[in-house]
Amino acid sequence: MNELMSHTTDMGQAEMFSKDWYNEYFRRAVESRAHSRFCEAVYGRDLCQHGMMDIEEMEFLATLLKPGEKVLEVGCSNGYISEYLHGQSGCDILGLDYADAAIAQAQARTRETASLNFRCADLIRDELPDGDYDTILAIDSIYFMGDYNKTLAKLNARLKPGGRMLIAAFQAREDDEPETILQPGHTRMDKALQTLGFTYVQHDFTRNIREHWIKNYQYSHTLQAEFTAEGNAFLCEARMAENGWFKDHAERGTLVRFLYVIEHNPALA
Repeated sequence: MNELMSHTTDMGQAEMFSKDWYNEYFRRAVESRAHSRFCEAVYGRDLCQHGMMDIEEMEFLATLLKPGEKVLEVGCSNGYISEYLHGQSGCDILGLDYADAAIAQAQARTRETASLNFRCADLIRDELPDGDYDTILAIDSIYFMGDYNKTLAKLNARLKPGGRMLIAAFQAREDDEPETILQPGHTRMDKALQTLGFTYVQHDFTRNIREHWIKNYQYSHTLQAEFTAEGNAFLCEARMAENGWFKDHAERGTLVRFLYVIEHNPALA
């Protein structure tokens, strides 16, 4: 994510991807008709997303979850994806995010659902909630949690024996990096998992992410006037600040994405 941050523009708001920035984003997005149309066009379904997982990948992820299992989701935003996964699988989800405005939205919608809960947490500074989990989800959130090795060990420590982590992550290649960094088994995530001795499999969603960023670029421009007319130019500018960099990588073939299914490693516990 550091490569992306060096390419983003000055938004004139809080630092991009900070807690304040995400709070502003989701306060606006949940009420925005233009944002709803954007999500439907780009992701295939409007779940008030700000991420990279399209509906095809989300449906596949839902098949990996089991009824009644205890799931911890780190980086849940305002919980619409959590609700979708909960509805599709019947699992019990606790979602965490540091954006308190997003968490408040999720709590307000789901307060009557006992098996779907949300809590504010800074995933770098705070300890994860006590309790052992069957599954830990990290959908495009691990980039924000610091060092991959430390983060993976921290998540692993909250898994039950026999549990697993489901982590969705992209990998881009800059000009000074080897082409092998895009290959299965050679990404930064792969290297961290191998260093820590994890057993895992990865599912390739590279086609999806490349199509995603081309559509993201297209529809942010197509809907720009609509965003502006409703007073939400911020939302459109936020998308444009990142999607040019990703679109360039998508078109050059220097962007890949994998969903990693990672077995609990008792040696790290």
